[in-house]
Amino acid sequence: MPAKISPTPRKNCEAGEQVELHKMMTKRQRIQHELQMMKQRMELLNSQLSLLDSQIESKEKAIQELRQSSGKVGAAIFGEIKPRVDHSSLSPSPIAEPITRVNSNQFKTFHLEY
Repeated sequence: MPAKISPTPRKNCEAGEQVELHKMMTKRQRIQHELQMMKQRMELLNSQLSLLDSQIESKEKAIQELRQSSGKVGAAIFGEIKPRVDHSSLSPSPIAEPITRVNSNQFKTFHLEY
């Protein structure tokens, strides 16, 4: 019969404590490195975000300028600027329309055999 392994912990000795200390220090270094990488990633994301914000702002200004310039051109051609009519409120919503089923006998089908 083979000998059973007992789960009793080792006695505290200097070598065991050194191993535990080394494990803890390695884990600490790994966590510090991970935090440093996260900080760098956050800085990169923040710079990209600020760049996008400035690009969005410039695009919005360009769109406003185009709207104003096209409005002036339209007013000069037609004499006035006509207000836009919102057609979405005039048409019924697609949810309110009843669903109609298609009869399958409306289609001509044929079968091919190989």
